[in-house]
Amino acid sequence: MEVFLIVCGVLLAVSAVAVSIPKLRLKGTAWTGLQSRGLSRQQVRLIGVAELAGGVGVLAGLYWTPLGVISTVALLILLLCAIAFHVRHGDYGNPDTRAVAMPAVYLAMLAVLASIGFVFAG
Repeated sequence: MEVFLIVCGVLLAVSAVAVSIPKLRLKGTAWTGLQSRGLSRQQVRLIGVAELAGGVGVLAGLYWTPLGVISTVALLILLLCAIAFHVRHGDYGNPDTRAVAMPAVYLAMLAVLASIGFVFAG
């Protein structure tokens, strides 16, 4: 179970940090897509900060399990909100925007797996 947790935790943490960087820098398609949907610079940066904090928390949680549980659940909530945002804008039904929306689904599944790993590791 420990190997499962480490693999899921590291994948989730690296992915969360990777998706946070364009939002923090306000660069790339993540920023332009969110801006075109009415989100302000501050809102996008706040999302980026939350993703970055979640990723760092998951990595730290590999050493202190309670932080890992809290971080994965917090990331899961954030990702469920992202999925709801994409659903509201019809991204999953549109072939042109589906590829941009799907990473939230994949990361949410990974967050569920990592949280299960943290619970059983604790």
